[in-house]
Amino acid sequence: MSTGEYQLLGDVLLAVVVAFFGLALPGYALVRKWWPESGWNLGGNVGTSVIQPLDLVVTGGYVLMFVVGWKNLPEAAVKASEKDLSLSAVVVGQLGMVVLAGVVPAVIFWRMEVREFFGLRWAGWRKVFWIAPLFVFAMMAVVSLQLGLGWKDWVEGRFGARPQDTVTLLRESTDFVLVLGLAFSAVVIAPLTEELIFRGYLYPVVKRFSDRWFAAIFTGVFFGVIHFNVFSLPTLAVMGVVLVVLYEMTGSLWVPIACHAAFNATTVGANLAPRILSFLSQS
Repeated sequence: MSTGEYQLLGDVLLAVVVAFFGLALPGYALVRKWWPESGWNLGGNVGTSVIQPLDLVVTGGYVLMFVVGWKNLPEAAVKASEKDLSLSAVVVGQLGMVVLAGVVPAVIFWRMEVREFFGLRWAGWRKVFWIAPLFVFAMMAVVSLQLGLGWKDWVEGRFGARPQDTVTLLRESTDFVLVLGLAFSAVVIAPLTEELIFRGYLYPVVKRFSDRWFAAIFTGVFFGVIHFNVFSLPTLAVMGVVLVVLYEMTGSLWVPIACHAAFNATTVGANLAPRILSFLSQS
């Protein structure tokens, strides 16, 4: 990772954190004090009634964790080669994400039934079978637009940036077990843990202390930047906002989880397809 890419990611991360904790949090508090009758766009299907000031502390803990992750990027980049990345490292990373995501139901369950809070009893669950493909199609359009506007060429020319290391390993690694572990992490672990943290928890917390529009943009950009890759930042930020919209429309976390899994599965499949076709043509 170049110094320029590292600094840009840090600037975006700092801007997002300051936008909420330094500006929106005190700003919306003052506005609500002066105009308590306004309501400030807290409607929608994602409830915030059980969110308390304690959740700001937990949110701050998540933010601090990702800031530390950014600080450690230079060291992590040195170890990110195929030589150093093993299946055990992938498993440890997955377990770490599961533990971090497990904080969310732990801080919610004593206030409200967890399945109700996340809308897991959603009667319209069959709708995910057409919502997810439409979501994937829309995100592929966003990726195509990003490429068409020259984002890839600009990022490579300015920062020498490249796709995420996971993508590179899926394309190039000769370790079948490692590739399988990365694919499982991308298609199963990441959608479950990231949606639980970002849409399931951080979004309603930020919404409770600001409004749903600010919360959607905040969590979307935050979701994009914590993947620490300039190349994919715009796509992931848009993806984060769209997933929030779907969550608000349906009131069920199953929808963003399914859409996230479908998008990652499509990405994994697209990266593995040339290798699979090459193998089949040689057999």
